[in-house]
Amino acid sequence: MSRRSAGLALAAAVVAGLLAGCGGEVGGAAPSPKAELRAASSGRHPLRVVATVFPLAQLTSYIGGTYVRVSDLVPPGVQPQGAALTPAMKHDLASAQLVVELGDGYQPEIEAVAAKKKHLAVLPAVTKQAKPYEIWLDPYLWSSAAGAVAGALSAVDPAGTRSFDNAKRDFQSLAFSVASDYQSSLSECPLREFVTADDAFGRMASAFSLTEVPVSTTGLNKTVATIAQYSIPDVFAEQGVASQQVSAVARAAHVGVKTLDPMELAPVPGTKYQSYFAVMEDNLSSLEGPLECDTSLNYS
Repeated sequence: MSRRSAGLALAAAVVAGLLAGCGGEVGGAAPSPKAELRAASSGRHPLRVVATVFPLAQLTSYIGGTYVRVSDLVPPGVQPQGAALTPAMKHDLASAQLVVELGDGYQPEIEAVAAKKKHLAVLPAVTKQAKPYEIWLDPYLWSSAAGAVAGALSAVDPAGTRSFDNAKRDFQSLAFSVASDYQSSLSECPLREFVTADDAFGRMASAFSLTEVPVSTTGLNKTVATIAQYSIPDVFAEQGVASQQVSAVARAAHVGVKTLDPMELAPVPGTKYQSYFAVMEDNLSSLEGPLECDTSLNYS
């Protein structure tokens, strides 16, 4: 195993273990019995937090630990962007002590209700230069999001501030490690362009001096011409997102199709849980081949 893969695998294992023992309901998991007992013995109840998109549910659960009980508002497999409020979602929002949402018009109906409660709009708190659906794919921005979430949790539950701050620092340390791995793995790749269905990976590409070529905005003919110009060997579909355009480009350009995970959808029941860091590792591994990176440099 490469040093890069070993480091990210360790990070993924650490995060998976922490999330498994936390008080969240991310992916439908109930709080662990030990977490319930600790909360009961301390005379407090976990803070009820609703996150409006799965990556935020993951992050909030990590930062909150046993002090929070996190629910992912949008059901698994459902596109969260622009999601319409259902009666069940309205009930969840009404019972929340804190709502953590992306903001910037990503979920207008949900944001309108969240504005009437204690809430954190993460994107405005972190950056004015990213689109909501691409923020978590940039580990630098997601590290800043961890700080914003910790601050919001502390404002609602000051007793947990030390725990939130410690978890924030842990998460940020791992996120910067991931960013370092991306930088070292991608900095010497001879190809700098990669083709995707849409612009979800634009911010991540910019952070590591790559250029995303989204078929949705570039168009079929120009995308095929770009593939020929740079001798791009593969194009990328997005996991969980059907794209006839990507398939059409691949056929026209006679190239293969690989997959990147935009991390936007909550996993459907029965699928393997993957932490944020595990998905970032998979995406990096997927990019290395089409960008013709020298992966031997990652071996000890």
